[in-house]
Amino acid sequence: MPTVSELYQGSIAQGDIVNNDPNLAPERSWTTELSAVNDFDHGNLRATAFFEDTRDALYSQVNVAAGATVTTIQNVGRIRTRGLELAGDWRALESLELTGSVTCTHSRIAENQTFPASVGSSQPRVPDWRATALATWRLRERLSATFGARYSGQQFNTLDNADPHGNSYTGTSHYLVYDTRLRLVIGHVTASLGVDNLGNERYWAFHPYARRTYSAEISASL
Repeated sequence: MPTVSELYQGSIAQGDIVNNDPNLAPERSWTTELSAVNDFDHGNLRATAFFEDTRDALYSQVNVAAGATVTTIQNVGRIRTRGLELAGDWRALESLELTGSVTCTHSRIAENQTFPASVGSSQPRVPDWRATALATWRLRERLSATFGARYSGQQFNTLDNADPHGNSYTGTSHYLVYDTRLRLVIGHVTASLGVDNLGNERYWAFHPYARRTYSAEISASL
């Protein structure tokens, strides 16, 4: 549903004008999902096909058809999304566990009378490819190490995908980052050390994501 500010409250900030629209319609979506799961001796595998048709999606965009040069909250006529995801767990060895997923998504703007140039473009912030991988190695009974990777393909912030270079402020970039964690259990005490974005990669979702980040945790149970 459109918010009260989107319906009735515009704004002017540093020369940027945002118009409200009291005639905004709520989004309407048909969403369907079909999954197949197979369990085997050392893990499981899931395949999911998903489909979504959304009409009157709410986005902030320039009302080109009306000849406006200010930003207006508008309804996008139709967005069609199709995709497939594969995910699974596998205990490769007694001490090694692997988890991963890969998702392929084809999400395109099919209709948009307010901004015709956007028809055929990718839906903002929906990458064609996304993947994760996680490996946990139990070095000893009470000591384990985890290494993970996260990947996202190219994304866009604008409806017509006019921002192909996302590695800067206001951009949305593709990324491949790695995380690691070490966990130790001694009696009733559990301690862990972790590093996110191990390679100190610079990537963006309008603002920059966190660079290399360290964390420590300790807990006790009675």
